[in-house]
Amino acid sequence: MRIRHAILAICVVLLSGCSHLTREDEERSRLLLRMGVSQMEAGDYPNALRTMLEAEKLNPKDAVIQNNLGLAFFYRDRLDMSEKHLRLAVAARPDYTEAINNLGRILSERGKNAEAIAILSKAQGDLTYPKPAKISLNLGIAQFRHRQFDEAREQFLKTLEYGRDNCLAQNYLGRTFYETRDYKSASETLDRAVGFCKASQFDEPHYYSALAYYQLGQKEQAESRLEEVTKIYSQGKYTEQAKTLLETIRR
Repeated sequence: MRIRHAILAICVVLLSGCSHLTREDEERSRLLLRMGVSQMEAGDYPNALRTMLEAEKLNPKDAVIQNNLGLAFFYRDRLDMSEKHLRLAVAARPDYTEAINNLGRILSERGKNAEAIAILSKAQGDLTYPKPAKISLNLGIAQFRHRQFDEAREQFLKTLEYGRDNCLAQNYLGRTFYETRDYKSASETLDRAVGFCKASQFDEPHYYSALAYYQLGQKEQAESRLEEVTKIYSQGKYTEQAKTLLETIRR
């Protein structure tokens, strides 16, 4: 779940609401918003969603409520509803970079990478936004998925300027090298990612590190990485693929 928090941003500052909103409803919506954010940060996503929906009933045009409601749906794996509410947030406030960044990421998750690239590129022009690494990371991921590997690499390098320990940036940077057949750079970068991603239990750099070593003809290193995938991440996304490749190497 830490990986998810690395790419989306929760915001608690209440922005503009309906012009006819009563003071009581405004105060209640603000309280519910803060409560919902706290629940999301604690990982209590079902109750966070319930709380955010209550806040929306009181103040449906508030951009921050819509943004956080979009995040709550994201954490409940409802990307369709997440996109819907993030679009409402951006419609309510077109200069709301936080929501634009989150929307771009959701669009990429839904395979709408061209649109994601367009809006994230625009968001990157907001020099007042305090979390530029999130935008460059999300833009890079959208470009990577759109097979724009050179452009994606630039965004991941930009992200790493804000912190070399960024697990996702290191992982995807390594994968851009792999996709462009620079297997030596891929293995070196993915090895760094392995260390940075261990705390978040993200197995992807382990697996692609093994693939890079395999392409370099370094079968012992590849086998070692694949064994780590099967042992450390026994329930991971790449476990079965790692087992299959291990069998191929050992024949």
